[in-house]
Amino acid sequence: MIKQDYLIRMIQEIISLIVNAILNKKKIRKQEWTEYDCLTRQILGIPSEQLICMDMQELIERYNGDSNKIGKIELAAMTLLNISDEMENTELLQKSKLRQDGLRLLQYVQKESNEYSIQRDALIKLLETNG
Repeated sequence: MIKQDYLIRMIQEIISLIVNAILNKKKIRKQEWTEYDCLTRQILGIPSEQLICMDMQELIERYNGDSNKIGKIELAAMTLLNISDEMENTELLQKSKLRQDGLRLLQYVQKESNEYSIQRDALIKLLETNG
């Protein structure tokens, strides 16, 4: 139980960091990104390189039966959005795909989660508005 509570808090802290970076258009420093990526890999069980290649339905199904399913899917969504935000404009197609996948996952989390998040809702609206 303590391990699960700790994991949930870690997920929430990472998500807050990324949401603030996206909303404030701040870039995450390389050292912070390395630490974040390592934690994300441990929590999600997959590296970022594999995450960006996954189908969204496959990702959702990956966590079926996991007690932290919604948190992990939200973390995956935020990771995709952050990777997209950090990409150069020369990679517009990949950047756009990652952004759309992240948005769809956040919409899934918003619909399926038992917990409402003002921060998540604001980010979804921002992403929908800015297309």
